[in-house]
Amino acid sequence: MTVKFTVNENSVLEKAYLADETGIVISHGVRGMRDEDFDISLLTEAAIPDGVAHIADGAFAGCDWLTGVAIPDSVTHIGDRAFYDCYSLVTVTIPKSVTSMGNDLFADCNQLESVTILGKITGIGDRAFAWCESLTDITIPESVASIGDRAFYGCGRDLVIRTPTGSYAERYALENGIPPIA
Repeated sequence: MTVKFTVNENSVLEKAYLADETGIVISHGVRGMRDEDFDISLLTEAAIPDGVAHIADGAFAGCDWLTGVAIPDSVTHIGDRAFYDCYSLVTVTIPKSVTSMGNDLFADCNQLESVTILGKITGIGDRAFAWCESLTDITIPESVASIGDRAFYGCGRDLVIRTPTGSYAERYALENGIPPIA
């Protein structure tokens, strides 16, 4: 199986698709494909092409079997619900280039265990990690100055937030009964 991407002329990854053996990875300048040709829920791994600047709202939503995704350093924004309902996703690293992430980003990713945010993100959206029952470890940089409503709602009791001492994320963790680790 091959992954196909719709990337628009503004370098926004709009959607990922699964194709048969004759499929090709779509690069810059392609505006769309027919959704009915592919079953995105069967996608197991995705390597987003370098040069993609934004991952659009819902781009990978509903990819039930997605276990891994490689996000290149060219990505600066990840939209709302981009990985919503990706039940099999286990670990994610958000690269340094990402400066903003949307609401419900990884909501309902039941198997998500570990997230590392390396970027200059200033805020984490509403319900970003809600219902991530297996999430036990998240690294949040000092640059984060806001964490949205119910960002970690429904996460397991074993969740710890790794963040610098004195950071907003540390204060958030303490106020919400989540152990911070410096």
